[in-house]
Amino acid sequence: MQLALAKRIDQLVDYGWEPHTTTETTASLYGRRPFNWWVFLLVVIFFPIFGGIVYLLFWLLTSKATVFLHQEGEEVVASGDLWLVRLQEAQHQALVAEQRQIKERGFWAVMWPKLVVFLLLFVLWIVFLRWYLH
Repeated sequence: MQLALAKRIDQLVDYGWEPHTTTETTASLYGRRPFNWWVFLLVVIFFPIFGGIVYLLFWLLTSKATVFLHQEGEEVVASGDLWLVRLQEAQHQALVAEQRQIKERGFWAVMWPKLVVFLLLFVLWIVFLRWYLH
């Protein structure tokens, strides 16, 4: 396998993609689209008994994503679900920047807004469930 292609495959595997087929100059990788938690919560609220199960089955059946790679000279050309790869690369860069801030400023200084929002949403969710079930 060519070096540039092997390097790109390694990058995608780090993002969670699984190699399906590989040759000396081509590769295909499989992954899954992100799970939409907001749609899942709305489905569970409006269809409390089977809504969540139906959405999980729908997601499992329709979330398969594929990226095809082939090497032309020294360049690796990609096709397929590239929007997902770009999203993962952007999230990875944001994660690296956040980790750098944590090292520089400390965990609590960087993460307290996220923790406050999480706790607020958690409490609101419990209040909603208590209201909904009574």
